[in-house]
Amino acid sequence: MEAMTPFFLMIRDLDGFEMVAFWLAVFVGFVLIGFVLDYLMGRQGFGPYINSVLALVGVFAGLYVRYNFMTPYLRYEPYLSFGLLFAAPVVLVVMLSFMRTRVF
Repeated sequence: MEAMTPFFLMIRDLDGFEMVAFWLAVFVGFVLIGFVLDYLMGRQGFGPYINSVLALVGVFAGLYVRYNFMTPYLRYEPYLSFGLLFAAPVVLVVMLSFMRTRVF
């Protein structure tokens, strides 16, 4: 995850109001994503809060796959990073919604 080092250093250097504002923006952003997913998925959704947690898990899973499994092959490819960053939560939420409609 050496490509993420500048981002981690920037987050580590935040203090006081900047740190609170950053984490509050991340929290509000993911809750907003949860509400949008709940609106788009309708009855197949899990509710806004669970959808936001699933989106957060999907983003971290996408980043994990990108920087731990694809770094030796495609070292500095920003389009791949953004693609996995957006594709992993979508795949996770859609897969779980299909499982929910088939199982329950």
